[in-house]
Amino acid sequence: MGWSLPKVPEKERAPSWSPWICLLIITLGLFIGLLVAVLKSPTEGLSSLSSGYWLPLTTMTFVGISTVIAIYSFCWETLATRVWNWNEWCRNMRLTWRLHAHQHLAILSHVFIIADHGLLPRIAHAQEEGNSDTPLFTLLPKEPLTPGISRFEQLLRHLISQITPSLQRRYPSGPLQIVVQTNGSDKDRESLSFHRIWTVGSLPWKATIHFQDGNSSFCDWNQFVGSTTRPVLVLAMHYRLPDDVLPEFASALFLMPPSMLNQGEKKTALRLFRAMPLNTRMLVTELSELRDMALTPASKKHLVWHSGLSDASRQSMNRVLNDLSVPLYEGIGTGGVIDYDNVCVGYGGLAGWSMIGAAVDMAAYGPACQWFFLEGKDEAWAVALGNAAPVVGHDHFVVPAPFPVGSVLMALLLNVGLYSLMIHFFPSIAFSWSGIALLLLSLVVTLPGFAILLRRVTARLQRPVFIRAARQSGKE
Repeated sequence: MGWSLPKVPEKERAPSWSPWICLLIITLGLFIGLLVAVLKSPTEGLSSLSSGYWLPLTTMTFVGISTVIAIYSFCWETLATRVWNWNEWCRNMRLTWRLHAHQHLAILSHVFIIADHGLLPRIAHAQEEGNSDTPLFTLLPKEPLTPGISRFEQLLRHLISQITPSLQRRYPSGPLQIVVQTNGSDKDRESLSFHRIWTVGSLPWKATIHFQDGNSSFCDWNQFVGSTTRPVLVLAMHYRLPDDVLPEFASALFLMPPSMLNQGEKKTALRLFRAMPLNTRMLVTELSELRDMALTPASKKHLVWHSGLSDASRQSMNRVLNDLSVPLYEGIGTGGVIDYDNVCVGYGGLAGWSMIGAAVDMAAYGPACQWFFLEGKDEAWAVALGNAAPVVGHDHFVVPAPFPVGSVLMALLLNVGLYSLMIHFFPSIAFSWSGIALLLLSLVVTLPGFAILLRRVTARLQRPVFIRAARQSGKE
């Protein structure tokens, strides 16, 4: 799918309503009326004004002129409404996609522990490569280690004890969604262990726990960003299993919906935006649209993390960022780009949370605007992190709906016709107070009713065409 919006081009604005065409219609109508009067006049000359010949002819002439002008105005209004509908749908689709991408949660507290304590200082070039200690493969080296579920429980207790004070200070009690993602395969045993530890701790939150596989994509994470109205605690870890050779890491993120933040937090909190699918074969287009989504200010320096990208995508990353003129932290990573697989290890699906945990820690070195790119076997994702509120923006000046001149004229003609029939067949009612009231009621109903009906019918007939065009552009 990718970040790309449906490429539905806007239509050119309909030609403006022309008074010259109306003047031409009036001139032709008068000419035709005069021509009829001459052709049908008696041989001895034109009829006198008192003969009663001219009034019906004049009435028919002006009725014909009014009808043609109403038809012309109605056709113009229909065309203008179709163009306006189409362009407004294009604008609303872009705005909806932008607002969809702007959904986020604020990170109020975090814990990130990695076996290689010198990793972040080396990435930030605050520590020389030669001075780094020998990287370890396990966390909490002073505590006993038993690979397997015991190790999961050990690290889980440590994470909960580290993050609990922040939760109690900012969110003393209430419902809490907990997302647990680990490299373990026995989720049933992990779930039993988690519930036992959570219950024994007598913690004040009513937890709803979601266990995810280690290879779960960010698509599963998005459900918590877009619909949650309660805080979220993310616990991610790679713990020691028998015959495991990857270094351990453990991360805890306490996130809260923007609506629950106080004024001070709204100004300073890091925002973790929803993940968006990434098409790595179209990096220029995808990254340009990521920039244009205004999740993070385009003028500020960015730090870019990536993991799992193919060789071609990894080689083109710097070139694409340079072509897009994205300002980067040149003193961090390789010119502001961090190949997480090289500086750390390939954690697979867990690499996303590992990168995010490291990035939140990295924010202490300065970079608040950060991008993450993670590619798996069948899909790739892009995530943004920033401390500034996203900018909705506007695609273009909002064009007002076309004036319903055709509908108004059609409604007036209809009412004149109906009232004429009433005069002809029911003159006593037409020239009474009830007839006048009926005429006024008809005008009140038909004048706006014709305009509303035209717009709804036009939209109903045009909407399937727009949806088809959006799908044919390559997006749902």
